[in-house]
Amino acid sequence: MGGSSAGLRVLLILLSLLLAAGTLAGQDDAHDNGPTADFEAVWDAVRDSYFDSEFDPANWDALRQAYRGRVQDAQDDESAYRIISEMLGELDNDDVFLIPPSDVPELLAGPAEGPEEEYAGVGILIAEREDGSVVATGTFRDAPAEQAGVLPGDVIVAVDGEALPEEDATDTAVERIRGPVGTEVTLTLRAPDGEIRDIVITRGRIDLRPSVDARIERPGIGYLRIPMLTVELVQEASRAFPRLLGAEGIVLDLRAVRGGAPEAAVILAQWFLGPAEIATVVTREESFPLPHRPDAIAAYRRHLVIITDDRTSGMGEVLAAVLREYGRATVVGGGTAGASQIGSFLPLPSGGMLHLVVGQYQTPEGRMVGREPVAPDVEVEPPDLQAIRAGDDPYLDRAEQIIREGGRR
Repeated sequence: MGGSSAGLRVLLILLSLLLAAGTLAGQDDAHDNGPTADFEAVWDAVRDSYFDSEFDPANWDALRQAYRGRVQDAQDDESAYRIISEMLGELDNDDVFLIPPSDVPELLAGPAEGPEEEYAGVGILIAEREDGSVVATGTFRDAPAEQAGVLPGDVIVAVDGEALPEEDATDTAVERIRGPVGTEVTLTLRAPDGEIRDIVITRGRIDLRPSVDARIERPGIGYLRIPMLTVELVQEASRAFPRLLGAEGIVLDLRAVRGGAPEAAVILAQWFLGPAEIATVVTREESFPLPHRPDAIAAYRRHLVIITDDRTSGMGEVLAAVLREYGRATVVGGGTAGASQIGSFLPLPSGGMLHLVVGQYQTPEGRMVGREPVAPDVEVEPPDLQAIRAGDDPYLDRAEQIIREGGRR
């Protein structure tokens, strides 16, 4: 599998290099490194390599003169790049976008240090509302905040008796809540019904690294969640998977599963399908199947129910579509994001960048997965705030019901 997946990465890199070569040609034709050169590079890249089953090169050709003249007549570079972005908007694809050269240094700089995996806090997820208030949207599982009783929808009114300011309330809340491990912090919370309460929480180390959740949810029903479809996490899941093999049915939770590595999705799919073809990568130039093991044995053959929502995208979306197409799984929940196209970043003559869709995934029966959501077989209304605060999960409840009823919808 390692060599095959490496081949896929090499192909995508070659696509990027071919596109980059096109931009250099555009640079020579335009005789400068500014917006006009970038316009030529962008236009050529879309014409030669953009992938969409409904893309019409003739329509794209018709745009050239009008937009080229507007770019040349633009008052400044900012206006010119806005016009190029407007041209890309004609594709009606949010995954195709331009990054002007002025924005690239900030994009590439990234954090000054490596990604943070642990911090001393309470494990609370917060967001700022339009009115400036800071609200808890959730907690990390088994973290101090969850154990202390912080619930989704709680508004943080004060930290250690100090009210949050009207400006920069979120940053202030984060700064005050964090502190040394083992110390206490008092949160003043306002529930949706207006009740005010103080909660004392002992700070602890919060592990932010994603982990697999594999358990027997109820007698006879297994639950599996792999938050990111990486090879490492799928390997971790493979060590936990045997404990689920005796279950009458398994719930595979793909809610909020985004992106992912094709090889990881293939490994996971073959646990339920065996040596079946998973999907095909289709580009303007060629198509090829995702490598899979022809000697794979399906480890689990009983009922499988997949949960999706509007945050399911990338390989999570492809996985749901393929397992459902084989008749191997029932999909429950909400429609997926419709965002599993294959993109590539392309350098432009000015130093800017173009993100271009260069391919899509196709199911064994020929359905394109990418721009359109995968609709569930059984749609479930999202829980309201009251249900979330009560710990209810209607998606999981419906999935378990299907398994208890022998796979019937």
